Amino acid sequence: MVLFDATRPAQMNVREVDARRYTRVQLPIQAEVSYVSPTFNHKPAHLRDISAGGAFLYTQLSPEVGAVLHLRFTVSGIASDLQVSCEGRVLRVLPAQLGELNGIAVAFDRLNLGSW
Repeated sequence: MVLFDATRPAQMNVREVDARRYTRVQLPIQAEVSYVSPTFNHKPAHLRDISAGGAFLYTQLSPEVGAVLHLRFTVSGIASDLQVSCEGRVLRVLPAQLGELNGIAVAFDRLNLGSW
């Protein structure tokens, strides 16, 4: 079973897009991501998009599918900033190529809005 084919661009078919329960919005902001493996890993991340059900981000971390990630970021608003802390399971990892960052799809199990 091939999970990722580096010779082809990563694309989703129409059924996968239609299967989404929540609308994704582009949110290219900085974040922090961490997870517990044999050691505690904590790295900066770059969000690509997000929905109420999950997010896609880029980072140096290489978690396994099924690993639990903790993600923190701040969304700047007109009146105030919104601090977001969430936890979710890794659904897919697109390995980095030529020094780039790994792409990681996460499904949220917990989403907290407010201070951390």
